[in-house]
This record gives sequence, C-alpha cells and structure tokens, in this order.
Amino acid sequence: MIRRPLHIRFADEVPSERKTTTLRDKAWPVGVPIMLYHWLGRPYHSKQLDCAAIVVVETQVIQITRTVLGMGYWKNGTDEFIEGLWRTEGFRCQADMNDWFSPLVKCGQTVEKHLMRFRLWKGDEA
Repeated sequence: MIRRPLHIRFADEVPSERKTTTLRDKAWPVGVPIMLYHWLGRPYHSKQLDCAAIVVVETQVIQITRTVLGMGYWKNGTDEFIEGLWRTEGFRCQADMNDWFSPLVKCGQTVEKHLMRFRLWKGDEA
C-alpha cells in the first residue's frame, strides 16, 4: 500500500468523509490503495499515525490564481470556476481555504495542481 502524508489539520476530516479531495503537485495513481498518515511531531523526526486508507477515483489538473481581488480555483484551460471546492477539501469556509493556499501563490501568479477525488478504501476490495 502506498503511503502519503496528510496535514494533521485534516486527520478527522478524511475518515468522517468531510474531505473527499486533495490538491497536490503530482497526481496519485487512480484505483490504488493509499494510506494517509500524519506525523505525531516534527516531520521525519517523529512517529507516523495512520489516518485513513483511501483510493483515488478521479484526477484532473486545476489552476489556482491569486489576484488583488483574492483567490480563484479554475478547471484547467477554462474560465470555469470550481464552486464549493472548500467543502470537499475539508475546510470550514472559502476564506479558510484561501488562507491555506495564499502563501503558495504569489499575487498575480497562477499555479497548477492535481485535484484528486477519493473515497475511503475497503480492505476487502481487489
């Protein structure tokens, strides 16, 4: 099983299915079981705690932009805004998500990320 880190902030959001997507620089494989974990202390210097086993069911490239007016989350190559992404990302509101991503995107810039939709993995699946 592949292992991938998850910020401790989302440790309860995945098992309760309040977080069903993740944004990453590289896409995770579709259909392969992945164990999400978080560090109990300092990364790489502390133990890992498993959060949930998931399987990615869909992936797509999106663009995140930051302007003086705020953050925008767009389907790649379109002007279609992704509504409600903050909900599937496990945030309490759009402002929380914007606060999370704004340090990663300088004002006036756009970055591409892989948006992966996942579900909890049942251990008896083939």
